[in-house]
Amino acid sequence: MNARRALRIAFVLALGAGSASADTVVESQPAFRRGGWWLWFLPGGGQFWLGQTGAGIRYAAGTVGLAGWGVWAETKREHGEVNSPLVWAQQLYVVSFYDARRDLLLRLGQTDRLDPSKVSTLAAAPFSPKYLLNPWVIGFAAAGVGANLLTVKRHAPGRGYRAVTGVSYLGGRFDRAGGTAALSGYWIPVSYGAGEAEEMLFRGTLQADWEERLGTTGGWLAASVVFGLAHLTHPRRAESWTQAGFATVAGLWLGWRYQACGYRLGEPIASHAWFDIAAGITAFCLDPQENPLGAKIRFGF
Repeated sequence: MNARRALRIAFVLALGAGSASADTVVESQPAFRRGGWWLWFLPGGGQFWLGQTGAGIRYAAGTVGLAGWGVWAETKREHGEVNSPLVWAQQLYVVSFYDARRDLLLRLGQTDRLDPSKVSTLAAAPFSPKYLLNPWVIGFAAAGVGANLLTVKRHAPGRGYRAVTGVSYLGGRFDRAGGTAALSGYWIPVSYGAGEAEEMLFRGTLQADWEERLGTTGGWLAASVVFGLAHLTHPRRAESWTQAGFATVAGLWLGWRYQACGYRLGEPIASHAWFDIAAGITAFCLDPQENPLGAKIRFGF
């Protein structure tokens, strides 16, 4: 699962790198002609390319550190469990790419459809009162609850949360209370990181650039379809195509809100993060066995 996810991210980053190396950029940055563009595919590489050594070191160290944790966790992971530390490493890697690309385009004066907000500002968006009280954000989080509620009802649910006696995840064994806390400690950051990284990549990079190339509607549709396909985890399974279809619709909605907000990412990031958090908590409470992290659940008789 993690290998497929990494390949999907690499493919989408390649699309984003293509937009970062548009003709105007190539002409104004000799490093591209010298082959320096390959640095953009390294954690923090874009920052090193731009001369932002401190930021490059922080991104590289953070990504490598999380990846190292993920490699260790892989030795503890049981079949079907999501390796959260590796997911976090991938998310931070995407953020570093977006941050460098944003700074490059600001230097070049290419500000159309570009959110000038610093990454630190966007990182705080899901917890900002401006977005916590935003009806669009609240509505999207409610949709996460509703979607998983319908999913659980459609598939005959197993035993509920009250029947849980223990949880196992990435080699750790917990009682119900400890397992709930542990899964929350993994799931909430995964969801938060998805809101940040995926919106920066699919809306802030791909949609923004493709609207310039394909027109407002064409770019919006294209980025939304790629967003949906990026969630296609098992092409041979019908339910995976259903998931990809739902993600495409979600991408259309988030892309529309990105446009409606004047190409600012705060609301889409907050909406995406809280949708995932709410959806995962709902799934765990209603049908713990089908929790989104694939943790192993023990039930009382």
